[in-house]
Formats: sequence, structure tokens, C-alpha cells
Amino acid sequence: MDNFQEQMEEIKQLKAEQALHRKQLEENRQRALAKRNQTKHLVTLGKIVDKLLPEDAAYQSEDDILEMLKDKLCSASDNNSHEKS
Repeated sequence: MDNFQEQMEEIKQLKAEQALHRKQLEENRQRALAKRNQTKHLVTLGKIVDKLLPEDAAYQSEDDILEMLKDKLCSASDNNSHEKS
């Protein structure tokens, strides 16, 4: 009888561990999915920024690229404000 109870306790413990592992797997899956979605978003933003830059931007410094982007964004917002007037 003691052997049976020990086996039942062991089964109970294994089921608890299994439930914990399932929970951890689901949490990991959710984190991976969120990271994947964030990466897709960043890639999309990168493509948008790339379209705003001239072809030779790869040879420019980061500061020059930032200035180019600021100029583009400022001129775009100026154009939008003139269109609304």
C-alpha cells in the first residue's frame, strides 16, 4: 500500500512539474512572438527611412544622415501645414 501511495505522490509531483513546464513554454512562445512582431515593425520603419535617404547615404556619417532625415521630415511637415491652410 505504501508503494502505491508513493507512486501516486510521484505522479502528482510529475503532473505539477509538467504543468509548470507547459506554462513556461507558453510564456516563452508569447515573448518570442512579441519579439518577432517588434522586429517586423523595426524592419518596416527601416524600409521607410531608407526610402527617405539618397542612394549615397550608406557613405554618410550618422550625423549627416540624421540631418538629412530632419530636413526631409521638416519639409514634409511644412508641406502638410501649407496644404491644410
